[in-house]
Amino acid sequence: MILARRARKRVEIGISLREDLWALGQPQPRCYLCGFLFGPQARDKFLRESKAGPPVSKLVDFTRPRGQLPAQLCIEVDHVIPVAEGGQTIIDNLRLACGWCNSTKNRYTNIYDATPWSGGIFQHPALGPVTRPQPLWVLRTVATRRRCEHPDGCSSKIEDSELFAGPRNPKGALTPVNLAVYCETHDPWHLDRWIGPKRLAASSTA
Repeated sequence: MILARRARKRVEIGISLREDLWALGQPQPRCYLCGFLFGPQARDKFLRESKAGPPVSKLVDFTRPRGQLPAQLCIEVDHVIPVAEGGQTIIDNLRLACGWCNSTKNRYTNIYDATPWSGGIFQHPALGPVTRPQPLWVLRTVATRRRCEHPDGCSSKIEDSELFAGPRNPKGALTPVNLAVYCETHDPWHLDRWIGPKRLAASSTA
């Protein structure tokens, strides 16, 4: 028990290191796992210039419901190599991540490491019944491929654009083999992806 606690012990991320990480992300600091662009409220909270972070979102991506909680929109410092696996709290092993990606990634490095998923079927108001993918599937698909996979070609990549997980085959379940990465322009669900958080919670069935 004591050894496990020591292995998980984290070094405090001080303001100097936070400022260095923010500077490295310029000119557009983004989540390194999904490309989400951080706003001024997230920046001020991260640099401890304000206690208030971004408010909850009015609409969320039903495949990646970031924004249901304020912390999911805040900036977190992620260890590329997890602390539990010996990762150090040094700038070469640290990246900026949105709260949703950071908590979803946790210590996992493989899509099959996550616990069994029972997200069920989401009754989408326009698309009808669609599967809700395991959050780690969405995260790892976007974070490892890191660029838009539109068949006609696209130059958008995670360093300059937010990327989304969508279906290769719209009629197929959202499993790892059917997930592809798209930029906002090429997203096949760009008109239907965003819904109210309450509707998402109320419309899910096992």
